Amino acid sequence: MNVLSVFPVLSVIFGLVLIVFILFNKFGLGNNKKIRYVLASLLFIYVITALDYYLSITNQISTTYSGVTYFFYHFTGLLFYYFIALYTKSEIKIKKWLPIVVGYTVLRILVFLPFDHNQNLQDFVAALETSNYGIFVLVEYILVSCINIALMFLAYKKLKKAPLLIELNKSQKNLYKWIKIIIVVIILMQIVVFVTTILGSLDIGHFNFYLKFETLIYSIFFFIFAFSIMHFPVFAYSGNFEDLSTSAIEKYAKSSLSDSSALFKQIKAVVNEESLYLDFDLKLNTVAKKLDQSIHHISQAINQNAKMSFPDFISSFRIEEAKKKLMEPKPAKIFAIYLDVGFNSKAAFYTAFKKHTQMTPTEFKKFHKPRD
Repeated sequence: MNVLSVFPVLSVIFGLVLIVFILFNKFGLGNNKKIRYVLASLLFIYVITALDYYLSITNQISTTYSGVTYFFYHFTGLLFYYFIALYTKSEIKIKKWLPIVVGYTVLRILVFLPFDHNQNLQDFVAALETSNYGIFVLVEYILVSCINIALMFLAYKKLKKAPLLIELNKSQKNLYKWIKIIIVVIILMQIVVFVTTILGSLDIGHFNFYLKFETLIYSIFFFIFAFSIMHFPVFAYSGNFEDLSTSAIEKYAKSSLSDSSALFKQIKAVVNEESLYLDFDLKLNTVAKKLDQSIHHISQAINQNAKMSFPDFISSFRIEEAKKKLMEPKPAKIFAIYLDVGFNSKAAFYTAFKKHTQMTPTEFKKFHKPRD
């Protein structure tokens, strides 16, 4: 038996095990279940793709079901981007992406509908080479693949730019570098899959080899990413005590922090009196060092008493400061205000302001405008 023939089956088995692991173990993914569901959905697409390839290689599947897998493939870039956005606690502009997603989903449906239900996949691909429909399929595949690759590249940029709320130790820095390398490899993997699919459609005699090779790539790289991402805690982005692993929460819950309310008062005092919130790059470590406490105790005290994460807690101080500036007789430009109070982007300022006041800064400014 060819060694490559084993990888589609191994990919399916390992992928299903990993999906169960992601859904039912906390580790570094935090308490936001949506992150788990999105990552599990992404892996599931690769699992059914590997299964599809195995059935295609063994001639046990019609183009109908292969087409279903082909249809799901176009969601991989979007799900990957959405996962990174959730993982890094970044803002997601759904209105911006919705028309794009709907547009190329409709395009993919139009390509999928004419599939010949009576052919196997190899015969179908071979037939495409001699038809005008084949050119349409090729162009559509190139377009969707480019969108997927572009979305993954944007996800990588988002991960690099997302601010960390803790100072990483040496092992965490190495893991963070490793995760960025894995994401780069995944982007390269998508490019390789794109190329091999084109080659496979042009070289139908070796079509099965290209399918096996693609599942080999899936089984090695994408599952390494899923395993790695769970060991770099989302806590580093959220600062939320509940995003720590179950073992860490239990450890600190039973620790020397007997009265979190007393520590919380100290945190509020030092953040307010020393205006720490004006530092847009403020980290948990800064507050922890000033009060001679662990970052986990600081996060725990905020989470238990303010019922919010560290970023939201700091944002509350910034918003109060911004409100004062907006209510001045001649307030400065909003651009100047959000920089003055510690925000490093307009989007972050607007999101936080709306969250804390149920109004945009502009609405708040008009509402509190002095009346003659």
